[in-house]
Amino acid sequence: MLNFRLIIALFIITRLSIGFGQDQAGLPIETRAYLFHIVKKSPILENNIGKAFEYIGPNIKLKDGKLNYDSIEVLIINEPALLIVRNEIIATSPKGLIAEAANKTAIWELCKQIQKVLDGNDKGDSPLINSYLDYFFDSVPKNITRGKVYDELLNPRTSPIFQTSLSLLDRLTLLELIGIKDKTDQKQLLDAQNYAINRTIKERALAIFNALGGKVTDFENILFACGDGSYTSGLLEERDKDEYGEYNKGLPKAIGLFPYDIDVKGTKKQELVAKRICSRWLETVGKDKQTQLHFDVWGYNSSKQTTVVIERKNYQYHLFGSEKTRFLSPDSTFSKGITFQRIINDLDNFTYKALKNSIEGKGGYNQQIKEVQKDISETLRLIQEEESNYSDLHKTDYVTRKKPSREMRKLKKNNKNGGPLDLKPTTKSRRTAKSNKQTELIELYERYDELQGLEKELIEDRLPLLEEYAAKKKLLDHYKSKMGENWISYTEKDGLYTYADGATFDLYTQEFTIPASKETEPFEIRLISIPEDFAGESSDEVMLHISKTDALPFYDSDFQLKLDDRFEPDKFDFSQTIFTIADSSLLKVIFEEFKKNALPLQIQLQANGIGTWNGETVIRDETQKEITGYPGNTTEEKLISRQSLAFKQLRSSNLFIKIDRSIRIKINSFTDPVVSNLNLKDLELEELAKTYQLTKNELLSAMRCISLLQKLKDELSFHATKYLTQNDSKKFIDKLDDLIQKSKIQVGTAAIRIKDIQL
Repeated sequence: MLNFRLIIALFIITRLSIGFGQDQAGLPIETRAYLFHIVKKSPILENNIGKAFEYIGPNIKLKDGKLNYDSIEVLIINEPALLIVRNEIIATSPKGLIAEAANKTAIWELCKQIQKVLDGNDKGDSPLINSYLDYFFDSVPKNITRGKVYDELLNPRTSPIFQTSLSLLDRLTLLELIGIKDKTDQKQLLDAQNYAINRTIKERALAIFNALGGKVTDFENILFACGDGSYTSGLLEERDKDEYGEYNKGLPKAIGLFPYDIDVKGTKKQELVAKRICSRWLETVGKDKQTQLHFDVWGYNSSKQTTVVIERKNYQYHLFGSEKTRFLSPDSTFSKGITFQRIINDLDNFTYKALKNSIEGKGGYNQQIKEVQKDISETLRLIQEEESNYSDLHKTDYVTRKKPSREMRKLKKNNKNGGPLDLKPTTKSRRTAKSNKQTELIELYERYDELQGLEKELIEDRLPLLEEYAAKKKLLDHYKSKMGENWISYTEKDGLYTYADGATFDLYTQEFTIPASKETEPFEIRLISIPEDFAGESSDEVMLHISKTDALPFYDSDFQLKLDDRFEPDKFDFSQTIFTIADSSLLKVIFEEFKKNALPLQIQLQANGIGTWNGETVIRDETQKEITGYPGNTTEEKLISRQSLAFKQLRSSNLFIKIDRSIRIKINSFTDPVVSNLNLKDLELEELAKTYQLTKNELLSAMRCISLLQKLKDELSFHATKYLTQNDSKKFIDKLDDLIQKSKIQVGTAAIRIKDIQL
């Protein structure tokens, strides 16, 4: 085990390489060393892209026997040759994991440059800080940053924009101290800082992503946070822990760089409030590409379940944090701590339903008021009947507790001849009754007044409950709307969750994949912080990094065979060898995995007919518009035209094999737009073409797919006898043959059984 003195010696010997070493991709050696550090300290990165980082130096260990990656990082910086980064391996890794590594590295670089400034160094050689400040001052209103405030914002010791580890509330305090007291001004400054952080980190992360071999045309890198902005002690304790509860020194302490969505609340006394539920609207990439979303939770709190909701086409996909790891999963199991669904249930069961029952339930206020009003109506009816029977009462003044109203006196004047008064009584008589009947009438007056008093009392008692009920209902409806009520169903196998609409979530890569589509469509991602209780006055922070990238289906295949213009015109026979000696390791893996896990086989065939170039790849031409011949007049011109890139790139066929939780085989084929002369009669395909309204080019591409599949079957069957026992090879061959017989091929919009298309 190397000691620290040896590290210092190596540092002195090789110090000339510090700061100037570059790898083959152009990343500084410090960046390469840090990348190695975070990959090795993060299990999800290590399991997926760790093999791309080859360290050939000595292993320095801690006293407990674990590798000391801090010291190894120093060794690599001083001796760049100790680390080899294989970009060709990274290029075929899950794009979200490359983006996660790039994002963490970009944050680390910004934190490192900020620390230099905090240490008193000039920021001139800090490109990320310069970019960050440019975006900040360009987006903040100039009237806020005049004079002394401008100087204070550039002072590393007093400026909140240079603090990477302070809470939101602490940064607000700093704004007060440097003279920015208006809440609207504070919000504008923080919004500008949020924009500047995201823009700077995104640009740098994309540069690192590309340098590592990642390939992407649509790239989003989003940092955001929600909660009350105070950072509880639990959060501070856990922010640097890995999936096993151990402190991860490879992660930058950058919780102050995660932006909050902020509202200004109040009129007379304003305050800034961080939102408890935040959302971001994005679009799928379209262009027949998958949309890859990757989630990386920061500031994870194991006592509260991180909750992420993706909403698309009014359906929701839910991802929940595990109590044991920082990973998200559609599985909501969370036996300890608080979940958002529990908050909803508590609010619904213990408060909302209790209030509703007190108001609307049996014996509740509504029922009591209704019964009292019914008694009032009945008492009024009895009064009117008695007054009608004893009309002489209206000819005699009665002493009452309250002087008759002007309306009463007017009505009495208009009814000098007697008859019942059509109004609600408001008084109780004090005059001694002349008979038992009059006593009953006076008692009715008294009962009427008592009932009115009771009605008023019940209504007044119900009012605060109605207000609380309305508030709780609004909160409950809000919570339910954020969780959504159209939860899309899924199935799970070996950590791969497949939703009813074809979207998938991979537990082991944290990749959420939206199926390929031609057009873009909007979707929303919501991050929910868990309140202490259903009142929602305070909630713990959660910070999230999201990346969005585009990907061609099967881009990360273990085997890819791309055939451009390999078939003669109107021909579909394929005789070329698929596997070469270089593929022996792949074949070995295929058969070992089949034997060990009995991996299922899956076949996907796509006959696209006429293809068109969308600027990046060949896709199906939905119009399937044909032309009569290749451009050119002479035979020679036609031959040259046929070999031209414009048509050649359309005549493509592809074979992909991916080994994951199954052995997946995909074959697709395209033709150029020239009318095919395929003889459907000889091939006995006339009836099929008529039934499904298929063109000859569509059927030609289907024949080529099937021909490729048949050649693949023959070669896999041959190699199975080499890598498997006779019994196991028979199982593999029989299973493959059975699967092919049952498979269908997608020809345009029609799914046709392979056995219905004869070669």
